[in-house]
Amino acid sequence: MEASKKRAKKMRLNRIAHLNGIRAFEAAARHHSFAGAAQELNVTPAAVGQQVRQLEEWLNVRLFNRATSGASRLTLTDEGERAFPDIHRGFELIGRGLNHLFDEPQDDVIKVSASPSIASKWLLTRINQYQMQHDDIDILVETNVSLVDYADQSIDVGIRYGLGQWEGMCAQHLMFEDVFPVCSPDFAEKHGLSDVPPDLLNDIPLLHDHSVPSSSGYPSWQEWSDCVDVALPKKLHGLKINDFASVTELARRGNGLALGRSRLIEDELKSGELICPFDVKKYQYRSRFCYFMVWRLDEVQSEQIDVFRNWLLSSA
Repeated sequence: MEASKKRAKKMRLNRIAHLNGIRAFEAAARHHSFAGAAQELNVTPAAVGQQVRQLEEWLNVRLFNRATSGASRLTLTDEGERAFPDIHRGFELIGRGLNHLFDEPQDDVIKVSASPSIASKWLLTRINQYQMQHDDIDILVETNVSLVDYADQSIDVGIRYGLGQWEGMCAQHLMFEDVFPVCSPDFAEKHGLSDVPPDLLNDIPLLHDHSVPSSSGYPSWQEWSDCVDVALPKKLHGLKINDFASVTELARRGNGLALGRSRLIEDELKSGELICPFDVKKYQYRSRFCYFMVWRLDEVQSEQIDVFRNWLLSSA
């Protein structure tokens, strides 16, 4: 028993002694080079290489394949690939813990992340209902088109649009979305839009939302064509914009036919500024992309955040 305790203690001390080596391994694996790791750690590439070699000797495991030429001179071995994700997350957690020592606690603030479109068109039109019930809690909404680091920016809850799978995140389905063509009433009248013959879209100015152009499942004219069985021209012309709100605004002004996303154009449909010029039941489809409420897997949720999440679900 005593011998096993001594061995365990020695192992713990060895692990602490090789912490610099573990840190060097994690940085080199991220940068795919000893030089990149050295710049981050403020040491020489030789020092990084030496620390990694000492770690490999202690573990009796080769962590990197080292080549003398080529674009990828430093690659992880199978053993290194298996170890890296957990070691990387470990350093992230250490950094987050240290940040908590410097950050002042904000128990009365919930930080929410959402894209500008869903924030302005859905969340912000409803958030007042929550604040009337919980006037002791402040809501800080951060809008960003690109994905953000929830840990680095201390995001408590997010609303994301996608297929529901994001690494390191819990995702709970919030709401579906239907997609269908929309335009201004004047545009529909000018172009005689009342039905969809196969060749109609050849002569109609189309507006394209290129917010996520390479993502399979994101609403697009091709996705709409496949789902409602309407042929598209071989070459799709038209204005391409990487912002859905701008696409909607151009359609509202009569500049083209756009694909409307039901959750984001509720106000324009109610006011009549946008219409679906066709039989909406026939020419709409349920998008594979949905809205999800997300939070970090390793986040310890407070009671007030649980209450806010339940309110989001009920609002959806």
